Amino acid sequence: MRTFNKNDDFVFELIHDLKAPIISMDFALKNIRRDEFLDEIFKINRHNLNYVENMMNSYSLQKGKYCPKFELVNLLNILKEETRVLNFLINEKNLRVIISLDKVSDPYIIGDKYIIRQIVLNLLTNAVKYTPNNGTIKIIFERNEGYLKICFSNPYDENAKNVCSTKMGLEIIKKKLKTIKGKLKIIKGLSDICFQVSFESK
Repeated sequence: MRTFNKNDDFVFELIHDLKAPIISMDFALKNIRRDEFLDEIFKINRHNLNYVENMMNSYSLQKGKYCPKFELVNLLNILKEETRVLNFLINEKNLRVIISLDKVSDPYIIGDKYIIRQIVLNLLTNAVKYTPNNGTIKIIFERNEGYLKICFSNPYDENAKNVCSTKMGLEIIKKKLKTIKGKLKIIKGLSDICFQVSFESK
């Protein structure tokens, strides 16, 4: 098995985080003549530019030159923004995305906003990727023991091995969560799988 050095890891993270938005942009560009796509294209492109800057911060973090900025972050707003980035892919597969706050009226957490965005996008991307056409993705919020938890649940097929991307993808998420004192838990049901992340709440 190949051993990745720090530069390899950075390149992999860059490709991993930008792949889905770029694919979404490609689909949008095929429909450029439809006026209703133009505003979404602009939003996604601006989002991608922000992600390039964020990945440079990630590289600085890896080199020990970046200190996470802990602030109050609205996790629900971030989820909605990242869902919009993948909207073209969601529509193309005719997926249904259900967000349940589960009695959580205050979806705020403490953490670094750009790191949280990367974690949410990674988990949401994999849920979209592995959910079959016309399927349903459930995103459930709950608050417990000082943490705000969010579960990304999608249909699971053991034979298809539709886990969260690759083992490397999971390691990326775990590493980012560690920098902001977050946790990851994988819960397998009979027909679905949940990737639950826990963030310190305010």
